[in-house]
Amino acid sequence: MDRNHYTSIDERIKEYAKLFKLPSIKESYASIAEVAVKDNLSYSEYLLKLFEYEYEKKIERSKEIILKMAGFPKVKTFEMFDFGSSSVDRNLINELCTLRFVENAQNVLLIGPSGVGKTHIAISLGYLSTQSRIKTKFITVQDLLLQLEIAQQTNRLQHYFKKVINTVKLLIIDEFGYIKLNENQSNLFFQVINKRYETGSIIITSNLSFKKWKKVLNKDEALTTAILDRLIHHSYILNIQGESYRLKQKIKAGILNGLKV
Repeated sequence: MDRNHYTSIDERIKEYAKLFKLPSIKESYASIAEVAVKDNLSYSEYLLKLFEYEYEKKIERSKEIILKMAGFPKVKTFEMFDFGSSSVDRNLINELCTLRFVENAQNVLLIGPSGVGKTHIAISLGYLSTQSRIKTKFITVQDLLLQLEIAQQTNRLQHYFKKVINTVKLLIIDEFGYIKLNENQSNLFFQVINKRYETGSIIITSNLSFKKWKKVLNKDEALTTAILDRLIHHSYILNIQGESYRLKQKIKAGILNGLKV
C-alpha cells in the first residue's frame, strides 16, 4: 500500500471526525492508535479508547466554557483561603462544597465587614459549581443594577430576566450594601430575588447586617422584608467576623505603619 493511500485514509478519517463533530478524535486518533498497538489492544478496545478520550475532552471544554461565562473577576479556590485567620465554620463550608444547596435551590448569605473573605468564599463556591458543569453567573450589585436599568429603558427587561437571571442555576451577587438604591433600583432588585425564589440559588455578599438593609433599599420597610423573607427562607447564613485580611497583610508588610490589627 503506497504513501498516497495512507494519506488518503488519514484525510478521510479527519473529514469524518469533523463531520461528526469529534475534534479530539480528529487530533489524537493516530497517537491513541500507537498506544493501542503498543498495549496490544483489540479493535473494540481501541474504539472505546477513542470514545473515552473524546468524552473526557468534551467535559473539559464544557467546564472551560461555563467557567468563562461565569464572569469571575479572578478565579479563587478554597485551597487559597486562609481558614486559620477566619472565623468561618469549616464544617459548614464543607457542606456547601457538596453543592447540595444549588440542587435544592437554597441561598448562601455571606455577611461581614470588608476584607474577611466573603467574595473569596463566594467565588470559590462558584468555581466548584462551574467544575460540576453548573451554569453560574457572578456579578456585583452595581453592574447588575446597571444592566437591569439598561434593559428596562430599552424594553428588554423581561428578556434580560429570561436570558440572564433565570438561565443560571447559581447567581452570585457581590457587594450588596456599598451603594444605596433608589426606588426603581430597589424594585428591580426585588424582582431578581423574587424570580429566583425556590427556583434557583443565590449567593449574596454584604457588609451590612440584615437590620441595616432597609437603609440601602430606599428605606422601604415592606420591600426589605419581602426581599429578606425570600432570601432567608431557604438559606445558609455565614456571619464572618474579624479584621480585614487585606489590611493585615499591608500592616505586616510595613506599608501601613502605626496601625494595629
